[in-house]
Amino acid sequence: MSEQLVVVSAGSYHLPFDRLGAWMEPWVGAHADVRVIVQHGPGRPVPGAENHDVLPYHELLELCRAADAVVLQGGAGGVMDMRAIGRVPVVVPRVPVHEEVVDEHQLIFTDRAEQLGAVHRATSRERLWGYLDAMLDGRVATHALTPPPTPGIAAATAVLATPPSRLAARARVRRMARSIRVILQQPSRGTQTPPRWGHSVTSSSAVRGSL
Repeated sequence: MSEQLVVVSAGSYHLPFDRLGAWMEPWVGAHADVRVIVQHGPGRPVPGAENHDVLPYHELLELCRAADAVVLQGGAGGVMDMRAIGRVPVVVPRVPVHEEVVDEHQLIFTDRAEQLGAVHRATSRERLWGYLDAMLDGRVATHALTPPPTPGIAAATAVLATPPSRLAARARVRRMARSIRVILQQPSRGTQTPPRWGHSVTSSSAVRGSL
């Protein structure tokens, strides 16, 4: 049996998320046979795991594709990335205590995302551990079908993927000639047609009336 892989990401947020690392540490210690890769950001590393401050985006995405389980903070960006590659992660939402985050938006977002079946939400370390164990032994789904694009997006993609037909040479010449005529007939911006001889531009009364 090949080595199982768990990928954990605290995101690229500028505030540390040490609670996630603290919750993961006992589980990692009890599962020495599982490879655990952690992107911990400005927070502390997790003993026993392969730790990285920040992983390149595409490398992290490929690791998540290959992982047996994925654990994320509760940010919308990471959840949408997993949605795009057909993964259902465990999410641990940051809460507005101990400077994890400024408000409770991750609690609200992950609650709704769980209702939609996009994530498994863990608000305690025991729940996190339970999800990880269940994912590794196949009791909890970690993959989902990639949602089909909406009709509007599908139509736009088809249009952009189809190169425009090339105009015939005669049509190109006619279009170019018409464009040149329009350009030459327009006066330059900021200029006026000069007055004809024998007509003054303004009268003295008109000048006085405009003051």
